[in-house]
Amino acid sequence: MFTLKEAYNLALEKTYDSIPKRSYSFNSSVSNLTKTIQSAEFKRAVQNKFGDFDKFQYETKLVIAQQKNIVAAFTSTPIAFANAWNMQVEELVASDVMSLAAAGGHFQFNQGIKGSKLYRTGFQHGLVKNQGGGLIIGFRHKTSGSYDEDNLSEMGVFTYATPEDASGMMEYRFHENFSELLGIPRLIILSQWFRYKTVLEDNNQWLYMTGIAKVVGTQDHPAKGIQLQLINREEAFRLLLAHEQLMTNNVNEKVRPPLPEHLRLGWSYEKIKANKKKRAALIKYAQERHHKCVGKLCGHVPFEKLEPSKIHIGHRISQHWNSQNSGVVDVHHPYNLYLSCDKCNISLQSKYPTELDNAINTVGTIGDWLMQGDLL
Repeated sequence: MFTLKEAYNLALEKTYDSIPKRSYSFNSSVSNLTKTIQSAEFKRAVQNKFGDFDKFQYETKLVIAQQKNIVAAFTSTPIAFANAWNMQVEELVASDVMSLAAAGGHFQFNQGIKGSKLYRTGFQHGLVKNQGGGLIIGFRHKTSGSYDEDNLSEMGVFTYATPEDASGMMEYRFHENFSELLGIPRLIILSQWFRYKTVLEDNNQWLYMTGIAKVVGTQDHPAKGIQLQLINREEAFRLLLAHEQLMTNNVNEKVRPPLPEHLRLGWSYEKIKANKKKRAALIKYAQERHHKCVGKLCGHVPFEKLEPSKIHIGHRISQHWNSQNSGVVDVHHPYNLYLSCDKCNISLQSKYPTELDNAINTVGTIGDWLMQGDLL
């Protein structure tokens, strides 16, 4: 588990490591001519786009804000987006739209020259970058687009061809590495467009469908396409909120990716209290790793020296403090739970224990242990 700054720096290192030592030549899908990119060009591209953390953080906030609004209003279900893609047609008719809409598809007409770049007729195919900076916000696709290697598998994994410039290629690699290190995948908005003849409305001859996907996997060469998994609106919004919080938190604070729902619900405070096996598993985990109580009253007693009945489940943000502050958090969430001895647990009943945060982060919360997979 890394801090935001640590994940950023490690992602940079891994991105630089993917640069080939020799120049890379390929046949351009656009010009049909051989194009060559030198190693030094790849390195400059990484430095220019990701060499300034503060700039990256600011631009990422802009991307998230833009994506949130689009996702909330326009996202189609994965099955509807996949059905439309797999039709492999350039034109839709009303009956097609009815069937796709019944599966959760969302459509809109083109937006002329002043709307979102994702929905502008005549705007270049391929990458769509955030208007407030240079980071990718989404991909556009038309069946007769420039890149034949764009494809969508039966499992909903979307492979999008690499750009033909060093900057775009290296941005793919950075987002993959950053997503993997954080445990919170980067999101990409997908839009596909079709001809749709609308009688007596000359300006509405194109129809757009929007999907949303998360980055999955990593590639080891700049020229390899990026892989994305189609997801639904709800998961997308949760991930965007996680990214938003991440970019506004202390950059030296540990990043905690969202827990899967079955872990969040199954290992909440009330569930652990009601399940002797889960409580015993937590105590065994702590004792086998020679963890100590993070509180000061007991002198940091090792858990292995305590009887199970003397080991308590503590709340980092206490239940009492939370009740007096408008219930600002889910206090029973596994990320808010940790083990302590009975003396120290009682002493923190009404506090927000900021003085223990560093110690808790070092040992790990119950949520941290779950995400490491050691408890299961």
